[in-house]
Amino acid sequence: MIGPELTGEDFSGLPRKSEHERTRKPGRPREIDPESLGRAVNELQFVLEQNWGVAGWLLREAKSISDVRNAFAQIVHQSCGYLEPFRDNQTRKTDPNELRALRKRVVELQVRHRRDYARRQSAKEVFGRASEAHTTDSDPVRQGQLRAIVSDLGCKSQEAASLEQTSRIELELLRTQLRECEAYFAQTEILGFLESNRRQFTPLNVACAMAGLPHVTARVSCKRCAECGIKPSHGIAFEIFRTIERAVQEPIRDLGRSIDTMRGRLLNGPNNNQGDAAQLRKNWYFLESAIRSAARDTSAQRCSLAFRIFADYIRTSTSHSDIEAALAQANRLLKDGKQPELERGPSWGPLRKSRIRRDTGSKC
Repeated sequence: MIGPELTGEDFSGLPRKSEHERTRKPGRPREIDPESLGRAVNELQFVLEQNWGVAGWLLREAKSISDVRNAFAQIVHQSCGYLEPFRDNQTRKTDPNELRALRKRVVELQVRHRRDYARRQSAKEVFGRASEAHTTDSDPVRQGQLRAIVSDLGCKSQEAASLEQTSRIELELLRTQLRECEAYFAQTEILGFLESNRRQFTPLNVACAMAGLPHVTARVSCKRCAECGIKPSHGIAFEIFRTIERAVQEPIRDLGRSIDTMRGRLLNGPNNNQGDAAQLRKNWYFLESAIRSAARDTSAQRCSLAFRIFADYIRTSTSHSDIEAALAQANRLLKDGKQPELERGPSWGPLRKSRIRRDTGSKC
């Protein structure tokens, strides 16, 4: 944490406003719209789960904001605008008070620029109409009179344009400064959240901490998610990771035994009817290959085994050749009494993003 909570901040960057925000009286603190907060949690949780093998491990080991940026930079196959402040390389050191003052200055300059822009457009239109009248009027006397008027209006139009350009440049510079400060704040906050170890290290908890940033602290973001009942279930990708983590003990001293343990868990384990077990049975060829590959890497960091297996499994099972798909089809694990033709084989090419039902009902 780098200071007191940023309560009452500007949440205009979030997509929609709540009923509270629309009816808020001047001077009353702002709130994060629960619907927008829930949407942010869902999107962040999904991309984190899909990339937990690489991004999750790097976040777990992060010691600086550059490590945080590097972790989120690994997420390249899914698009998520909520990630931008966390992987922006351009940062500017700040504190909550400075950030609050900077946001206020940006709002004030936006008002000034809108006013200068309106004046510029008005002066431009008046000058244009006067110029046209001067050009089309055939009366020499009126032309002389209009010439002086047009000259004066031209000067005023140029002056208005200059003022608008100045305020626009100032606004652009201030917005850049704000973006850099918000990136620093977001990255510093999420690093503090990870180092605090106050919550279990899961994609959902990290997503809840990130969802309100950079508008509030990570702690307030988590608290707000809890107050609004935003707690979606884990997706199938993270359930697969947890199955791998529970079944494959580190270090792998007996590769054959580790593979047999995983096979037995998927066929006869207590949760073998769940979706993650079915997915791993279907893609057993890729899972076994990932376990063997991880076992060969004897120089890997301690406690990274499950992350490495999961990362390799996700990579190969979602992007593979037709030959690999055929091998995977032939090497599926089948439960007793299950007919091969009744089970769907592995995808022939990249897997499509599945729709996962998430409960984001709001109590607020």
